[in-house]
Amino acid sequence: MNKRDSTDLIGGLFLTALGLFFVIYAQRYSMGTLNRMGPAYFPIALGGVLAFLGLLIAVPAWFRAGVGPEVSWKTLFIVIGSVVLFGATLQTMGLVFACMTTLLVASLADNDISWRERVILMVSVPPIIYLIFIFGLGMTVPVWPWSY
Repeated sequence: MNKRDSTDLIGGLFLTALGLFFVIYAQRYSMGTLNRMGPAYFPIALGGVLAFLGLLIAVPAWFRAGVGPEVSWKTLFIVIGSVVLFGATLQTMGLVFACMTTLLVASLADNDISWRERVILMVSVPPIIYLIFIFGLGMTVPVWPWSY
């Protein structure tokens, strides 16, 4: 057992740093007023809230005993690799097949999922992705390898 709750401490400090990054980065834009919000208003407001919430998590964790985080490196690399795979295959394979491939690779990180459940994921998620991004948001990405 560690002196501090390092899991919450690390998470809270990460949220605080992320919030402060957005606050600092958005300074290059016009803030505006409450009646006429500029492009920096929303990132600064949300970044400030995120930094504050991160501190609300990190400060009590400093004074609380806990166990250290257990990192599953295999899972971490598989999930990050699947995101990179999606970005690398989207233009060549199209949204549907890139999504299916990404789901297959990302599901390998979970040892408790069966191949039947993987196939169900690979068949059910791409139509939802299509409805959200192509139909709903009107994004222009190739849906199929042959649709350029």
